[in-house]
Amino acid sequence: MNTVLPVNDSILSSDTNKRLCTRKEQENNVFINTMSINNPTKKVCPGDVNPEQCVISKVLNATIHPLVSSFFGLGNDRIIARYKSLNPQIDANVLRNCLEYEPKFYKWAATDFFNVIDSNGKRQMIIVESGSSPAGQEAMPLLDINKRHNGYKFVTQTAFKQALKDADPSLGELAIVCDVASDEAEATGYAAAISEETKEHVWIVMLYDVAKYEQLLKWENRVLYIKDQDEVWHPIRACFNRIAYKPWTYFPLNSKTVVFNNTISCLAGGHNKIMASKSFELFNTELSGSGLAIRFPKTVCNINKSEIFSCIEKMGGHAVIKSPYGSCGHGVYTITNPEELKKFFDANHHYEKFIVQSLVGSASWYTKLCPEKYYHIGTVSNCHNQTFVNDLRMMVSTDETGFHPVVIVSRRARDSWKVFGTNISVKLDSSWVEEHERLITVDQKEFDITGFGIDDLIDAYVQTVLSIIAIDKMCQKLFVNNEFSFELYRTLNPDDVLLDELLL
Repeated sequence: MNTVLPVNDSILSSDTNKRLCTRKEQENNVFINTMSINNPTKKVCPGDVNPEQCVISKVLNATIHPLVSSFFGLGNDRIIARYKSLNPQIDANVLRNCLEYEPKFYKWAATDFFNVIDSNGKRQMIIVESGSSPAGQEAMPLLDINKRHNGYKFVTQTAFKQALKDADPSLGELAIVCDVASDEAEATGYAAAISEETKEHVWIVMLYDVAKYEQLLKWENRVLYIKDQDEVWHPIRACFNRIAYKPWTYFPLNSKTVVFNNTISCLAGGHNKIMASKSFELFNTELSGSGLAIRFPKTVCNINKSEIFSCIEKMGGHAVIKSPYGSCGHGVYTITNPEELKKFFDANHHYEKFIVQSLVGSASWYTKLCPEKYYHIGTVSNCHNQTFVNDLRMMVSTDETGFHPVVIVSRRARDSWKVFGTNISVKLDSSWVEEHERLITVDQKEFDITGFGIDDLIDAYVQTVLSIIAIDKMCQKLFVNNEFSFELYRTLNPDDVLLDELLL
């Protein structure tokens, strides 16, 4: 038996799981695109995975765009100085405190943005949504060609390492739990980075059939156990949460196994658009007088289906209806005509509550721009003079020093000004596919299409930080002394279907 001693007494390492895989085990381990409903569990050991397996093909030989590279090289001090120059009214000390904030719960996240103008033609980035356990690593070119794990390893060495400080090393092993909406390559990339850092193996569990997830996961005495291919149950001391859909149905709010990100961060806004909106509003009140604020479209929360029609009318017939708890673009209805509204009413909806947001449309639709609305700028026109709606995802990670950018990626809609959805995950029957042809990577070949400048990236980064702090503060209001405030949550989000799903 080979044992590996802790390196510098890293808290990532555990005395319970130091055995390295043998060469035979490594040869028998198959890693990318081989998991299936009949093979839902795999083990990743140190050195098993080539990081190049964990990105999409067009990123393999891509060179990072110089502007993006410059942004990542700025550091928070220079970002504060630049942001202050662009926005003289802001309190730089408040911004510094935000960038140095260490979240208690919401340690790793991404925020999606639209690049827009307002009625005065002012250009700015506005938040579409904030997401816990975000995707995007597989589409990020290497910042440093000599560091092949790149963002996977950075998240491991920052946010995941911080979360593991609360883990009991005697409880067991490490695992990543995913559902079918998650990407196997990214899960493997994180598993490889964690394995290299801890010098121990990491389990990946893919829940292909959510109705039968208990065949692979179980909780005993608030400790998570996962079952391997040999029907052996393994206790888990820390679990990397890659569940895209309803993670609160798999992970209890209070557990001995550390769940990263914590389930409360999903409920407080990371996977809940109602709570995200309320978090933003509360934090904007706290930021009053600093010149800083979270920017997002006008949002009406906790709307019943019977109230949708009148709400759409009040917004002028153009709006977006969202199921608050969906992900990967699921449950989003863009309303620009009666037929689209009828499609929403004809659909079956699992939850009772919805949010309705002001639609970010094209300025060319209107003879006069409305002061309360935002308007898409879109991509740089192509050779056919077509402009597409596009977004920007800014992923960040945190440690004891504060926030750090990790990934930037953009996505475009399918048709020029006919489709406003930019999410590239598409559900076909019971499986998910990704339309990578609509992915705009931040390399020298594609990034210029986005039209983003370095000041847009700085703006998106600051907005991302503010949104994460807002949700983390909401987490702390809802989860005090390891107790979930169910009544407060019910008051803020009175959806009985959701409340019945929670694992308390």
